[in-house]
Amino acid sequence: MHKQLDSEVTKTVSLNSAFVAITCAALLYAVSWMMACSLAPSTKSGGGKKLTSARELVKLSPEDADDKLVPTLSGRRLTVEKMAQRAATSLQYSNEEYGVAFDAPKGYLLKEGELPEMDRGLGYLGPIPMHFAEPGGVRLATVEPPQGLHLGTNFVNEFFTVSAHYDSSETVCNQFNISADSLGAPVARRIDGIEFRGFAEHSAASMHQYSGIYLHAFTNDTCYEIGYGVATVGAESSSSLKKIDPEKLLQKLERIPENVRIAPPQFELNQPR
Repeated sequence: MHKQLDSEVTKTVSLNSAFVAITCAALLYAVSWMMACSLAPSTKSGGGKKLTSARELVKLSPEDADDKLVPTLSGRRLTVEKMAQRAATSLQYSNEEYGVAFDAPKGYLLKEGELPEMDRGLGYLGPIPMHFAEPGGVRLATVEPPQGLHLGTNFVNEFFTVSAHYDSSETVCNQFNISADSLGAPVARRIDGIEFRGFAEHSAASMHQYSGIYLHAFTNDTCYEIGYGVATVGAESSSSLKKIDPEKLLQKLERIPENVRIAPPQFELNQPR
């Protein structure tokens, strides 16, 4: 009787063990099949693979230690991003009437035409000047930094400005209305293939001081003027303020003329030959 019970218990345990093994194997097969289906690329009726470019994954370069997967970027998206980045790094100015164009630095303010009376200018030393020897010059554009760029320093303002005097002469264009006590060393610079000549200038009064450079060139029956400079609070009245180096700021401003373009004015291009 005991042997018969032992035999039946053994059969039951054996059957249960076999059932468990078969069940586990079936579950593992089902999971493997489902994973294979989820990873396999879906196909359209035409037989081509269905690609989702926004989610398509590629590995990073071998030097990346983590070797993670990242989404790819389409060529069109990269082009759009590059164009947006280029637009974000500069402000583009163009004036067809006088044939002048240039790019201003990112973050600066581009002001077209005459400056308002509330412009910071040179502080107590007055507005940003034009130095044509005769009246009739037109300010085309001015670049200035935003307010608060150098908080806690003796900085007042910096600028880059372009002006033009049409129907001038080369002789008059070579002259500057800079006062003798402000006139500095002569300066020459080639801009867009045109030889510009001018002077450095310096002035100090009313607790402010200023250093700048003004250049003239005559072409297209027009006298073109390019000027840039830096105004600061005088050393005697800024003991508690951090001192900035005007020469370093002037060096940065000198990069703007590197991308100035000058072409014949639009009204000359339209004249019959």
